[in-house]
Amino acid sequence: MTEPYQYKHILAAVDMTESNRKVISKAVDRARANNAKLSVIHVDVDLKDLYTEMIDIDIDNIQDQVVADAKQRLEEYLGAIDYPIEKKLVICGDLTLKVNEAVEQHGVDLLICGHEQSFWSLLTSSARQLMNTVPCDLLVVPLPKN
Repeated sequence: MTEPYQYKHILAAVDMTESNRKVISKAVDRARANNAKLSVIHVDVDLKDLYTEMIDIDIDNIQDQVVADAKQRLEEYLGAIDYPIEKKLVICGDLTLKVNEAVEQHGVDLLICGHEQSFWSLLTSSARQLMNTVPCDLLVVPLPKN
């Protein structure tokens, strides 16, 4: 009989909402059960994509502040987690692209993300995009509708 697969590095993708605490909980549970490293990623919008016409403002400085604020929020969001977090990643850009880059770069073998079960998410689901591109196992946690 073969041994069950043991995950080595689990990555939880979160948007830091209350409903995403379920994603963190599942990630901690899976990491504990596998004695795996646990990392968390939050992907924020890249302001350069939003403000292509506005050259008067210093996008880089504003983007740096957005990232710094998001890192602080992520620290607070993960404050009560009773499991060591290997990496806390806050990245700006396209969610699917940035998550795939993090999976490759950090040797992740299980990605855990949430999925809101609603009509609109059928059309625009990040989980669906990741399903079609991510090179590791994917655990999609159903989240309550807002």
